[in-house]
Amino acid sequence: MSTPAKVHSSDAIEAVRLALLSFIERVTDALAELSGEMRRTQEWLEHDRPGFWKHQTRLGMDQVHEAQQALHRCLMFPIADERPSCYEERAELKKARARLAYCEQKAERVRHWQQTLRHELFEYEGRISQLVKLVEIDVPQAAGVLKKIMRQLEDYQAVRAADPRASYNDVAIARAIWSGEDETEVAADAEAEADAANEQPASKEDSNPAKVQAGSSTADGEAENNFHA
Repeated sequence: MSTPAKVHSSDAIEAVRLALLSFIERVTDALAELSGEMRRTQEWLEHDRPGFWKHQTRLGMDQVHEAQQALHRCLMFPIADERPSCYEERAELKKARARLAYCEQKAERVRHWQQTLRHELFEYEGRISQLVKLVEIDVPQAAGVLKKIMRQLEDYQAVRAADPRASYNDVAIARAIWSGEDETEVAADAEAEADAANEQPASKEDSNPAKVQAGSSTADGEAENNFHA
């Protein structure tokens, strides 16, 4: 047997409902901001950085080629029948080769982080799905139930204010809150159930037309026999 609920403050129910709505808004904003940051990071890593380091690698290759040509020209012109050291040209070539290796390394690191980011985004989507379901489905449903409870409490207070001795259909309240049925349909069903409960069942004699007809025929026969007697 169910026990009646003891509601001491309808304001507390409304405060919980408003807190749930605030929670939905704050979490939704946080998820949207986080999603935007991840999207910008992915675009930066997938499009901006590969193009940048590809261009830098091409420039590094050009610098290496120019430094090699400069060193080759320097070595072609000996000074006083001696082979020149070409120190500056050799230093420039070493610097250009180091720059090219650095750019190639960066391009490789970009490819590595692209794969890592894709994997982490996939894992994130799986982990965050429960929170998304909570915010998009579970919490709005809970807030809707609390709103229905508030509406039913207001209706109950109105009934009790009009007639303190009046009763309220708790079954209809539960159906309206939890089943999601339309309030008009719930009220109509509750009224029909009340009317059915107030109607008294017909007597067995009235409910069986064959017995009524047979009884009538028997009474007529007895009356006729008494007349002839």
